[in-house]
Amino acid sequence: MEKMITIDAAFNHYDATLQPLSEELVSIDDARDRVLTRDATSRTALPPFPQSAMDGYALRSEDVADASASHPVRLSLAGEVPATVLDEAPSLSTGEAVRIFTGGHVPEGADAVLRQEDAQVEGDELVLTRAIEAGRDVRPAGEEVSADAVVVEAGTRLSYRHVAALAVSGIDSVPVHRRPRVAAFTTGDEIVEPGQALKPGQVYDANTPLVTGWLRSQGLTEIEARALPDTLAGTESALRDAFAWADWVITTGGVSVGEYDFVIPAAEQIGMAPVFWKVRQKPGKPLFFAVMNGKALLGLPGNPGSAFACLVTHGRRVLDLFQGATVPGPSFGMGRLAEPVQTSAEREWWARCRVSYAAHGDAWLEVLPRQASHMIANLGQCQALARMPMGERGLERGHPVPWTPVDG
Repeated sequence: MEKMITIDAAFNHYDATLQPLSEELVSIDDARDRVLTRDATSRTALPPFPQSAMDGYALRSEDVADASASHPVRLSLAGEVPATVLDEAPSLSTGEAVRIFTGGHVPEGADAVLRQEDAQVEGDELVLTRAIEAGRDVRPAGEEVSADAVVVEAGTRLSYRHVAALAVSGIDSVPVHRRPRVAAFTTGDEIVEPGQALKPGQVYDANTPLVTGWLRSQGLTEIEARALPDTLAGTESALRDAFAWADWVITTGGVSVGEYDFVIPAAEQIGMAPVFWKVRQKPGKPLFFAVMNGKALLGLPGNPGSAFACLVTHGRRVLDLFQGATVPGPSFGMGRLAEPVQTSAEREWWARCRVSYAAHGDAWLEVLPRQASHMIANLGQCQALARMPMGERGLERGHPVPWTPVDG
């Protein structure tokens, strides 16, 4: 087991040890936040037929090629084509035009649309005093996407935007990696649920709602949360039972060097292979990672500020790998510091920040007050974690630093 490794080394360990979970087929109604296992290809061309881009009149451009103010051309009106279901595809003969509406099926033989506002109708005839070029206000079939073209690539985490693209392409179900089943354990006999009267030495449980809330925000549904007793036997039994059904166990607390920290020895007792313990970061130094038969244990520190930072970064990486994302997170953009910041000579710092944007698009990062690992009252204002580099000297206002959104 490696100790006191860098953040990047921890990410590399996740990449080397975790594999995507098995595939399942889901309807697109249930596909949001899932990751595709195979390319999704369109079942139709888009548009599926030549469409009118405007309300107006469909016609043959060659019929009006010589139209002018001095020599107007008259076309017989032969009905209308609404944007609705049709018994058969419409057609148009030489010398004819049809009334058509936006999205309507352009008749076979027609190759242009005269806009409604430019049309002159006299009785049952359309009168044109200028030529209309072929293709005017016509959306060709397959203009956007051809049949069997890839709409969304394998490895993509599906958002509502992807789901809309799948739906318009005629795709009603997609193969995705199944969601991990997660057991979330909180350690510490001093932890009690909110609402109870606190006895001396007790604190309220923030970690359970923090972890389960983050998991649910990522679309996970099979989550079991419970408290672990401060005993080696109890911790060992709970981990063994959890791994009988869970793919991923997340613990908060119990991974430091205290006499009541039993997560690491309990993991070893049930046959897990420890990968690393302690990461050169703050908050969250005593982070623990172990694997067994394709399953993972991520042992978060007990301070809720540390647990939060580790979830958004390390938890993001583990979840994306389990779900087969092509580019596992966390994703980073570049922002500028809104004020000078003092850095650490020994560890990188996940700084909780508020984000604002300048008129020209630059992201400015305002480091929030009260950043200690036991403090989380500012999470409601936290929009990002900035990854502050190690260094003896601080960073000046405007210094560029990478940052990741906390709600990604």
